[in-house]
Amino acid sequence: MKPIKLTMTAFGPYAKKQEIDFSKLENRKMFVISGKTGAGKTTIFDAISFAMYGKPSGDNRSAADMRSQFADPKQPTEVELLFELKGQSYFIRRAPQQQKPKARGDGMTSMSASAELYELKEDGSQLLLASNVRDTDEKMNELIGLEANQFRQILMIPQGDFQKLLTAGSQEKEKLLQKLFQTHFYKRVEDVLKEKSDALKKEAGKALEQQSLLLKGLPAFSSSMKDLLEQEDVDKRAVFGQMETDLTEMNSQQRECQNKGNELALKRDQLVAEKERGIAIHAQFDRLEAAKQEMDRVLKQEPIVREWQKQMDDAERAEKLLAYDLLEQQAVQAANKAEQRFKEADQQKKAAEQRNNQASERLLQEKEKQTVRDQAAAYLQQLEAMKASVLDYQSAREEAVRTKEKADQAEKRGKELAGQEKKLSEVLHQTNQQLQSVQTAKETFMEAAHHIEKSKGLIDLYREWQTVQQTILTHERITEEIKEQYKRKEQEAEEARQLGQKRRINWSRGHAAILAGQLQDGQPCSVCGSAHHPNPAASASDHVTDQMLEEAESRVNALNLESRKVEQKWVEAKSSLAHARENGDKLLMKLPIGFQMDQAMAELKEQEDRKSCAAEEIELKEKTEKTLLDLKGKKEILMQQIEQNQQREKIELAASFEASSVLKQLERAVPESMRDTSFFLAQWKQAKEEVQFLQHNYEQAASEAHAAHTALQSAASVWQERMEALEAAGQSKKAAADQFQQRIQEWGFASIDEYQSAKQHLEQLPLLKEKVTAFEQKKRDAAHLIKELQAALHGRSRVDVEELDQRIKGINEEWAALGDQAAALQSQINETIRIRNKVEEISIQMKKAEEAYRMAGHLYDITHGKNELKITFERYVLASFLEEILVAANIRLAAMTNGRFLLERLAERSKGNAQSGLDLLVFDQYTGTSRHVKTLSGGESFKAALALALGLAEVVQNYAGGVSLETMFVDEGFGTLDPESLDQAIETLMDIQADGRLVGVISHVPELKERIDARLEIHQSEEGSTAAFVFAGES
Repeated sequence: MKPIKLTMTAFGPYAKKQEIDFSKLENRKMFVISGKTGAGKTTIFDAISFAMYGKPSGDNRSAADMRSQFADPKQPTEVELLFELKGQSYFIRRAPQQQKPKARGDGMTSMSASAELYELKEDGSQLLLASNVRDTDEKMNELIGLEANQFRQILMIPQGDFQKLLTAGSQEKEKLLQKLFQTHFYKRVEDVLKEKSDALKKEAGKALEQQSLLLKGLPAFSSSMKDLLEQEDVDKRAVFGQMETDLTEMNSQQRECQNKGNELALKRDQLVAEKERGIAIHAQFDRLEAAKQEMDRVLKQEPIVREWQKQMDDAERAEKLLAYDLLEQQAVQAANKAEQRFKEADQQKKAAEQRNNQASERLLQEKEKQTVRDQAAAYLQQLEAMKASVLDYQSAREEAVRTKEKADQAEKRGKELAGQEKKLSEVLHQTNQQLQSVQTAKETFMEAAHHIEKSKGLIDLYREWQTVQQTILTHERITEEIKEQYKRKEQEAEEARQLGQKRRINWSRGHAAILAGQLQDGQPCSVCGSAHHPNPAASASDHVTDQMLEEAESRVNALNLESRKVEQKWVEAKSSLAHARENGDKLLMKLPIGFQMDQAMAELKEQEDRKSCAAEEIELKEKTEKTLLDLKGKKEILMQQIEQNQQREKIELAASFEASSVLKQLERAVPESMRDTSFFLAQWKQAKEEVQFLQHNYEQAASEAHAAHTALQSAASVWQERMEALEAAGQSKKAAADQFQQRIQEWGFASIDEYQSAKQHLEQLPLLKEKVTAFEQKKRDAAHLIKELQAALHGRSRVDVEELDQRIKGINEEWAALGDQAAALQSQINETIRIRNKVEEISIQMKKAEEAYRMAGHLYDITHGKNELKITFERYVLASFLEEILVAANIRLAAMTNGRFLLERLAERSKGNAQSGLDLLVFDQYTGTSRHVKTLSGGESFKAALALALGLAEVVQNYAGGVSLETMFVDEGFGTLDPESLDQAIETLMDIQADGRLVGVISHVPELKERIDARLEIHQSEEGSTAAFVFAGES
């Protein structure tokens, strides 16, 4: 960072606006700030520090205390700094929280702190980077790469702080070097190793606990296993040995159960086969009885079947006469149709004779009207000759009226346009006057918009902070709820584990009781082999089945899983709560000190009102200018319309005069009674229709007379034809009737009624045949089945199936008991094997976890400082950076002390638990020994501190960790040096100018002011201080 121009207003002893233009130094890289005590030398540093960080350069002063006591109360305190960083120019403006007179009334009001940061472009434009204190602080920290206290220790070393870096302890140096060299990553390595170590330790503990629970749940098949499991500390090796013995015995007993079960199954299958054969014989006897009953039902239907056979024979004979019956019916229908057609022809003939007589009489009447037709034609001819003149007269009269109206309209339009022109001129005059009265408001609008944006940013920030506070309350409530839920889940899981252990013990006892129930005196026990059973296991009242045991263990696993899930949610909830609190703190730090929401809302309302008023004025001006432009355009168009209307008025008057002349000529040619076109056309139309009507009636009468005569001749011819057809149909009808009667007698029917009765069964003939055939088939089938079953059952009797069922049931019960015993053994075998495999799997996992834990824990101890040097991993890295800094610092310290002193790092571990690794010693060539830097004298300490600061700046600049160290300010120390040491210190400072670094020194030492040709002199007066650069050779 390199300052270019510093501007202070009402800041410290500077009552008015004070500019310090560092660009006046030109190529000079060192200057002295001189003045009397209290004049304001250190205030220069305070102003630069305040502009960049919002804090003065010393810890004993606050930003609010920097308000000038000499300033006018209305003059606000403000600092502006134009500076260059990494080749880019920036401008920052800050104002501390302060009191100002109220805008209305007496008294003072509080003004919040403010800050703005701009990036200056090459084209002269400014880019706003931050507009409030919070954003400006964050952006400056990002740009500079140093916090305020680090800036003071490295670049701006005020009074009392010069030797802090030299004498600071390891922890203080660690914080500074962390920021400078960005070594937080190495600290993160320590944290990750700790998290990994803790997680592995917890994983191993959980695995050991799970292994113990599994072993406790082993089935106690033998008394030896029971004794081992009841011990407080289970001997895993002994349990595994007994487990193999128990598995061998359980497998042996299970095989014995399977052999007995196979023998019973074979015997049961034989009985089942015998039962199935008996059931088959029973079914055949039942079928024989059913077949005999079916034969009895069939024989009872024989009378009905004989009646069906008679109806079937009659229907077949009637079917032979159907063709003759149809011929006789067709002949009757033909005769009836011929009679009906003759009647129709007779009626048509009589109607034709009547129409012919009427048409002849009407034609005679129309011939007598010839004179009337001639008179109507003559009148129509007279009207046709007059028609053209009448139509011309009507057109001329309409044209005369139309041209007269258009001439009148043109005259009226001319008067209207003249009135509009007068009104428009008046409006133009008024609009010009209104435009002159509107003042420019754009500057007011922009200023108000800037303040509104600034106020809204603070208000939104405050509301966001309030929202975060509500979120914090919600997270606190949720975290507490999840914590209680976790406790409940842990309690439920513990209760379920106890229940599972209890059920496992009862389950084992229950299986022991089952085995004890199978013991017989004198027979060896399947478990221990003893033939004596003095104290067999008794069945417990709370017997536990395999399903109950499985349900209990499933519930334990489910609750353990739920508990882990709730625990994870609790951890996440606590993390969310911490994150929310951190966000709340960050937001609060970004708000100005003493921020008041009501005051901010009032200021926002005031600026919005200003902006609204300015916007209305701007809008009014724009509308007025547009209106004026529109009015001028309208007037121009109106003048064109007036000129056009004057030309039109002349043309319309000439046309009106010409139309009146033509009308007068036509009035002399048309009679007055016919001048009405509507009346004339109605007379002409009526005459024309009369002529057409008379002629049409005559022609129609002649046509109808001819048509009636033709129709009469046609009707007479049809009448004769149908008379002959009627006689022929009667003869055919009689012949068909005679032939049908003869055929009925031939086929054995006594009468037509008997034939008709037989004919009714024709539709049922297929069904009758089907019924008779089905009856005969059923009769044959029943007889055949009876004969077949009697032959198959000859010499046989029914089997007692119920007695066989009882014997099979007894064998099944015995076989099921063996199955239950085998299943119980298999369940114990499976559970034992499952637990054995799971324990072995966990053992492998435990071994891996323990090995990983030993490695991670060892690495964490080393990186956390539990080593011979008692130094953390991050501090070890920082120590290497410090070594580089000391190399650069010792070059300068040797030059300033004639090679007597060199700085070195204390590598030995500290006493007790104190962390070390960054403390400094000074090696004295005179004594050949090292001692603590705190033992140096005032002048020696100044040299060492100056050398260390310059070395630190050089190393940080070389690493370029985002930090630009182009400036250094020193505020004390030179007065403690003797002349030789002073020369050496000045030479050292001069050396760093080769890097282009600017060095400012506050000093009262005359020799220093003489050696450096640029001075910033501070002059003190009763009205406040002023500052100005003075260069060598100037008065």
